[in-house]
Amino acid sequence: MGSQTLENKKNMRRISINDKNAINTTIASLVNGEVVCYPTDTIYGIGTDVKNESGIEKINTIKRRNSPMTIIIHSFNEISENILLDDSLKEKTDDILSKGDTCIMSYTTQFVSELITENKKIGFRIPKHAFLHALLSEYQKPITSTSVNRTGQLPLNNPNSIEEEFGQEIDLLIDAGEIKNKKASKIYIFDNKTITQIR
Repeated sequence: MGSQTLENKKNMRRISINDKNAINTTIASLVNGEVVCYPTDTIYGIGTDVKNESGIEKINTIKRRNSPMTIIIHSFNEISENILLDDSLKEKTDDILSKGDTCIMSYTTQFVSELITENKKIGFRIPKHAFLHALLSEYQKPITSTSVNRTGQLPLNNPNSIEEEFGQEIDLLIDAGEIKNKKASKIYIFDNKTITQIR
């Protein structure tokens, strides 16, 4: 069975994070509507372009659930015109984002697929991971971000385990080695002039 498993799981492309073409390869994959697995500040994540509904549905199939997804951005300026934010909360928002934590806010225009939103709100954060920072700077568009696991199971943080489990479902894996479990980032939801921490 082991050899058969290995034979069946050859769809995933895998590239080292240190490969000089890693960012360009990832961008090409996103442009082609694929699902990418990448290292984040705390765990491995999977994502696709925020408007790629077939990719989003593929991620939901992988996760075996349909839920809103966070998006990752290079800077708040990328989406500021699409977000409803009271001016009095701008400084607090900047502080939350500077720590790599997530803000959930109402949006004004449809700049992402509704498959990843809930109650006309979208969650977003600015990752501190160097690879993602460089990738998002080059790509100049947000991508979705969720953990690599079936719903109800622990996230996988070893590239070999990820390939073994999801080799036929994820298109590209950016291999940064094993990521030791780190403390999950905080999540804040915004309602008018109120901010509530929900994780």
